[in-house]
Amino acid sequence: MILKHLKKQTAILHQETEQDNLAKYILDHSITTEQYKALLKQNYKAYATIYGLIKQNIGQIPINLLDFADDKKVMDLELDLNQVDATIPEIDIDASKPLSTAEILGILYVVEGSMMGGLLIRKNLESCSNLKHIGKHHFFGKNPPEILNRWKSFTAAVESKAYSEAEMDAAVIGANSAFSVFKDAYEA
Repeated sequence: MILKHLKKQTAILHQETEQDNLAKYILDHSITTEQYKALLKQNYKAYATIYGLIKQNIGQIPINLLDFADDKKVMDLELDLNQVDATIPEIDIDASKPLSTAEILGILYVVEGSMMGGLLIRKNLESCSNLKHIGKHHFFGKNPPEILNRWKSFTAAVESKAYSEAEMDAAVIGANSAFSVFKDAYEA
């Protein structure tokens, strides 16, 4: 129930965030190497910022969600950036405001959900002639069953608990803050 609530309450910001995403050039197969580098940098900024916040608040994460608080996506983006000879962006994390457990749940919802969207990107990468020289895509090259199983595990872990109205509202705040991090990275 909380996941449906999150999806509904964040739909507008989610849509606005996607408008500036360079991944649209992967979907139409026109992306250049420079656009791809920029896309990787934007994603690195967003994911590294989010995982920095999560790391600062690791004690607030319930045990059943700890597996989803890893920095594997950041490491994969570093591999991809190194592979295309791009500099890894500097990250400035404002950890002055502690996050609640529900806010972290909302943030994780956005991060885990983003990987589902990554499946569509992955499917179109091989049709991008300007990226044929790239041997392996680490971030966008994930195995679909692995992504789907991770999402199923995440949703099961989240829905295994009942949430108060205040927790659901706090989760929306967390999700919106994550979407804002992505939106800021994509607009930069």
